[in-house]
Amino acid sequence: MTREDRHPGIGTVHEEEGGVSDPLLDLLRRYVPGNVGVFCIAVWTTILHQLLTLVPPYLLGETLDAFFTQQRTSLSLVLVPQTWIPTGTRGQFVFIAGLFVATALATAITQAVQFVTFRWFQQSVLHDLRTNAFDATQRLDMAFFETEATGNVMSVLNNDVNQLRDFLLGGLRQFVESTTLLLGLLGFMIGLHWQLTVFSMSFLPLMLGLVYAYQQAIEPRYDDRRSAVGNLNAHVQNAIDGIETIKTFSTEHRERSELQTHSRTFWQADWRAAKVSGFFYSTRRLLTEVMSIAIVVVGGWWVLFGPPLAFSAPLTAGLFVTFLFYGRRLVKESSQIGDLVDTYTDARASAKRVFGLIQYPTKITKSADAEPLRSVDGHVEYDDVSFTYPNADSATLKDVSFEAQPGEFVGLVGPTGAGKSTALKLLLRLYDTDDGTITIDGTDVSTTTVASLREAVGYVSQDPFLFGGTVRENIAYSAPDASEERVIDAAKRANAHGFIRTLPDGYDTDVGERGVKLSGGQRQRITIARAILKEPPILILDEATSHVDTQTELLIQESLRDLVATRTTFVIAHQLSTIREADQLLVFRDGRIVESGDHEALVEQDGLYASLWRIHTGETAELPDQLHPHGR
Repeated sequence: MTREDRHPGIGTVHEEEGGVSDPLLDLLRRYVPGNVGVFCIAVWTTILHQLLTLVPPYLLGETLDAFFTQQRTSLSLVLVPQTWIPTGTRGQFVFIAGLFVATALATAITQAVQFVTFRWFQQSVLHDLRTNAFDATQRLDMAFFETEATGNVMSVLNNDVNQLRDFLLGGLRQFVESTTLLLGLLGFMIGLHWQLTVFSMSFLPLMLGLVYAYQQAIEPRYDDRRSAVGNLNAHVQNAIDGIETIKTFSTEHRERSELQTHSRTFWQADWRAAKVSGFFYSTRRLLTEVMSIAIVVVGGWWVLFGPPLAFSAPLTAGLFVTFLFYGRRLVKESSQIGDLVDTYTDARASAKRVFGLIQYPTKITKSADAEPLRSVDGHVEYDDVSFTYPNADSATLKDVSFEAQPGEFVGLVGPTGAGKSTALKLLLRLYDTDDGTITIDGTDVSTTTVASLREAVGYVSQDPFLFGGTVRENIAYSAPDASEERVIDAAKRANAHGFIRTLPDGYDTDVGERGVKLSGGQRQRITIARAILKEPPILILDEATSHVDTQTELLIQESLRDLVATRTTFVIAHQLSTIREADQLLVFRDGRIVESGDHEALVEQDGLYASLWRIHTGETAELPDQLHPHGR
C-alpha cells in the first residue's frame, strides 16, 4: 500500500455527499439550513435593492421625453396606473420627483438590511465551519498528525477558512447581485426596446466565453497556490517550534535557505496565477470598452437618423439615455462575472482543503453499538496484539500478549524503539491494533466509547506538554472543577508543590507557551500532578521521570508508591530503579516481549533484563549485541 493510499493529502479528500461534488455547494448545503431565515432575508433584500437601482435611469428617460424633448404629450410610467399620475405638467413633475426620492430611500434601506444580514450569515457560517474543522482535528487519530505538518493544518484552519469569509460576504452577495441585475436588465431592456437590446447583447457571448476560459485556466493555479502557502506555513511553524535546536546547532542559514525555497515556490505559484489573471482582466477591459462605444454610436445614430441596418423600431432621446445607463450597467455586470469566477475559484480551492480536513478518514471509529466503560477495576489483557505504523515497512509490535491484574504495578523495559510506548498508546486507542485484542475488565477497548476509555486511563508522556496559562490551570486540566485543595494535594504527591510556591505568582504563575518558562523537570512534575488529579483506575507513566534529577526522581518515586498501590499502573523507564519493585516486568525487544517476571526472577534468568540491570548498576559498561535495537 502506498503512502497516498493510506493517508491522502488534505486537499484530495473532499468526497461527494448527497450528489454534491462542488465543495462550495457542499458548504451551502451544510450550513444554509441552520441559517435559512437570515439567509432568505439577505437574498431577498439584495434582489430588491438591485432592482431598485434600475428604476432611476428609467424615470430619467421618461422625464426627458415627457418634459424636455416634446416627444410625448403626457407622462406615463410602466406599472403605475395612469389615474395615479396628475394631469398637469407641474403636478406630473412633482410626482416623478417624489418617485426619485422614494426610490432613493428604499434603495438605501434595502442596502443596509442586505449588508447586515449577509454579514450575520457570513459570521454564523464561519463560526460553525471553524468549529467543525477544529472538531475534526480533535477527532483524527495520531497517524494523521504524523503525516500532515502542523503548519499545513494551521493554514487550513486560518487562511483557508478566512478565504471563505470573502466568498460568503463578497462572492455570494455578488452572485445574487449580478444574477439579479443581468436578469433585471434584460427584462427592463426587452420591455422598453427589444431591438436595441438584441444589439446590446451581441457582445455577451464573447464575454461569457472569455470568463469560461479564464475559469478553466485559473483553477489549477489556485490549487497550487493554496498548497504552496500551506507548505510555507508548515516550515515557519516548524522553525519556530524548533528555535532552540536551530540556535544551538547554528543552522539559521539552513532554515533561511529552506524558507526561501518554500517562499519562492509560493511566489512562482502566485505568479503563474497572476499572469493568467492579468491577461484576463486586460482583455475584459478592452472588450468592455468596445461594447460601450458600440452602444453609444449605434444608439446615437438611431436617434438622429433612424433605425440602422435591419432594425425598424423608433428610438426616443429619453429612451436612448435610459439605454445608455442600462447598456453600461449590462457591460459592467457581465465583465464582473470574471471577478465572481475569480472569487469562486479561489474559495473553491480553500473549501476543498477545509472539507478535506473535516472529512479526513480516521481508523479510530466509534462502532454503532459502542458502550461506555463503567466501574473500571483495571484488569488489562493483551492477546496476540500486532501493530504497524502507517507508511512503515515493518511491524512495530508482533504478537504481544500479557495480563495485568487490578492494582498491579507493571514495568516495561527494553532498548529504545522496542515498542514499549507504542504498546501502551494502543491501550488509549491513540491507534488501533492491526491484529489481536486489548481488553479492560474483559471488554474489548475497540467496542467502548473512546471518551469513557480515556477517562479511565491517566497518561503522562515522556515529552511533557503544558498549555499556555497558569500552573493551576495546567494541573486542573484533567479535572477543571477540582477544588483548590485537590489541586494542591496532587501537586504535593507529584513533589511539585515546593517549587510552585517559589514561583513569582505561585499557582497563578503563567507558564508560557508550551511551558517554556519552566524547566523540563518542573514541566514533568506538573504533568504528573495533572494525571494524579484525574484519579484514574489505570495509570500510564511513559518515562515520567526522564526530565528530573536523581533527588527529585527519588522523591517522586516515594510519592508514587501510594498512588500505584490503588490502581493498575504501567511504567516505562530506562532507569530500572524506578520499576524494580514492579509486580511484573515486561522486557521488549524488536516489537516482542522476550522476557517477563519480577525483578529477582529476571536477574536470575541472566537474559536481556539482567544485562540491562548490570549496565544500570555499573557492573559492566559493555553493550551486548542483543541490546542493539532493530526496526522502529
